[in-house]
Amino acid sequence: MGSSNSTFSYDDQLLSDTDLQSQETKTGPACRRFAGFPENCLLPFEESKEATIVTIWDAFQRGVRINPKGNMLGTRHFEKSTDSESPGYKIDKQTKFVVRGKYVWDSYEEVAEKSLSVGFGLCHLGIKQNANVGIFAQNRAEWIVSALALWSQSMRVVSLYATLGENAVEYIVTQSELELIFIEKKSLKAIAALLAENKIPTVKYIVQFDANEKYGNFLEVVDADDIKTVADYNVKLLGLSEVEKLGQEHKSDPVLPKSDDLCYIMYTSGTTGNPKGVMLSHGNVISALSAIPHYFPIEKHDVHISYLPLAHIFETVMQGGFFLYGASVGFYQGNVKMLTHDFITLRPTVLAGVPRVFAKIYQKVFAGVEQKNCMVKWYFNKAYKYQCEAVRDPKNKTRDPTYDTKLFIPLRTKVGLDRCRLVISGAAPLPPHIAEFLKVVVGADVIQGYGMTETAAVLTLCKLKDPNVGHVGPPNPACEVRLVAVPEMNYLLSDKHPRGEVQVRGPCVFKGYFKNEEATAKTMVEGGWMATGDIGRWNPNGTLSIIDRKKNIFKLANGEYIASEKIENVYSKSPFVGQIWVYGNSFKNFIVAVVVPNAEQILSLCEEKKWWPSENPRVGNPQFLTDFKTVIEGEHKDQIKTIIFNSLKAFNSDLKRFEQLKDIVIESEIDSNLTAFTEENSCMTPTFKLRRLQLLQRYVVQLKQLYADNGEPPKDSEKWPGEKEN
Repeated sequence: MGSSNSTFSYDDQLLSDTDLQSQETKTGPACRRFAGFPENCLLPFEESKEATIVTIWDAFQRGVRINPKGNMLGTRHFEKSTDSESPGYKIDKQTKFVVRGKYVWDSYEEVAEKSLSVGFGLCHLGIKQNANVGIFAQNRAEWIVSALALWSQSMRVVSLYATLGENAVEYIVTQSELELIFIEKKSLKAIAALLAENKIPTVKYIVQFDANEKYGNFLEVVDADDIKTVADYNVKLLGLSEVEKLGQEHKSDPVLPKSDDLCYIMYTSGTTGNPKGVMLSHGNVISALSAIPHYFPIEKHDVHISYLPLAHIFETVMQGGFFLYGASVGFYQGNVKMLTHDFITLRPTVLAGVPRVFAKIYQKVFAGVEQKNCMVKWYFNKAYKYQCEAVRDPKNKTRDPTYDTKLFIPLRTKVGLDRCRLVISGAAPLPPHIAEFLKVVVGADVIQGYGMTETAAVLTLCKLKDPNVGHVGPPNPACEVRLVAVPEMNYLLSDKHPRGEVQVRGPCVFKGYFKNEEATAKTMVEGGWMATGDIGRWNPNGTLSIIDRKKNIFKLANGEYIASEKIENVYSKSPFVGQIWVYGNSFKNFIVAVVVPNAEQILSLCEEKKWWPSENPRVGNPQFLTDFKTVIEGEHKDQIKTIIFNSLKAFNSDLKRFEQLKDIVIESEIDSNLTAFTEENSCMTPTFKLRRLQLLQRYVVQLKQLYADNGEPPKDSEKWPGEKEN
């Protein structure tokens, strides 16, 4: 599916490129910096000789100066119901979702005035400089206004998000000693439940994002019953507009932060244990923003759509970059199922995403092509193959304009990406075939970055117009990156292309984990280097490829090493795969997997074979989920498993024999998003990484049976990692 040329090697093309994008440093042969930058260059953002941007507040103020009347924060207006019998928001009869109208905008001047007033209001409430303040909401304009208000008074943002779960929210609020939390109305119930059990005794104030006539969100008015409920726990509930008014009545002076002051304590969910609070300074974040002009331009007319969580560093840095250049950020309506509608309404020029989101688009497009008649399929595949060859050609082979006009421009216009000039991928390695797909279909430059919360997101980033894929670019000019050999995994600096664990130092490296010196010590090594746990390879052109993860590799009983993420990426190309988790251990000689089928593909198959149990199915509704489970577990389960497994085997040629799956478990229970590995059941992190320990605990019984069915039953002496005690 979607193969433009089965004989083409992305890696061979990458490894043949010798046009250097980074240079070795005096630290050692496997240590590199951005090409042309001196040793230990801190790279502050210099607006002029007189003004240097050293904090996020400075970056925002630059946006205010260069584009005061320009659109900064966009919100889709809530439409009011005209049905007198059903007062409230207007509901779409087909989707059953709230109807949202056009984007309404807050200008840079308006946001500056509002955020200063909210900051003064917080001071009047008694919140002190360097206090930790929580924000518990989905992405929205008020999130940014609140954060800017905090930074205007040298306070720190502690971001919370619903999918953390009650225990994690309690842990974060307690550890960071929050006195005040900004929330949206739907988060109040979770906070009130914790207050009722006296689990978050430090909280004194809750500030709700309340009704705003401009946005039309009249149902978010601060409710008198809610005020009384939290008052019973000695907590005061106010609306954001009320705090803003307090600030207007009690104006003072901003208390502006310094570069070394903390701007965030950003909690990462990780894969095990309690979340860790990453302490990021303003200087850490500015080191990421300062790198932007060395990779790609942002202009005042650019528009970014915000749907990746603001509680995570990728989206935070994206927005900071846009504010620095006076550009616009429009927020999605909070429902991923309606994201395409937001694209169509906003028509963003820059799109940020994660590989899992892009892979779903890839699967959907090619699954749709497979449903067409043979002539349409032939023409599409011919056009796709030609355009792939064009975008990967280092000599800039010209795309065929006829193919674009007839196929790809209408396709991208249909989903609102006709203005998109740049796609940025982060959070996990972007498979080369997905990167190439985006270049062809969206028609934009596609780059991917590499980093983590602990490095303020941008550790490396691809440069524009690089025809190679399968790498994450050269180091951020503000840091240096080295590889350290990992002999037990056979990753050595003496390899033809040096390989080892990625380590970094420089101003982008975080200040440590909040109140967790033990975890900080495990991450930081001598000389100020931070160990990422990722395995990288330096390419001849000085770019970095992330090829493995120290934690996600294991040895089989036959001595062969298995890199699970690599194998998952290969099998994810199957149109029948929605999610996949590959498993193996040192007691066994082969690997197996749990597959969550692509529900839409299963529906298509079952309708063709007349196996679907009900008429007129609507994907994602409760009846569909029930029917899906019935089909997967019913009389045709063996045939369906065989079809899915055969679709996986079609990609075995991309793997060594010991990397090929022996058998699979088919998951039958999915949610309305058509997924089974979720944040809610702890099988997925908020950045869409698999939580492998939790997955093993969830599926250990089925996996043991799978091994038994294939001739390697578990023995009493075996201890499987993560297995729960009886």
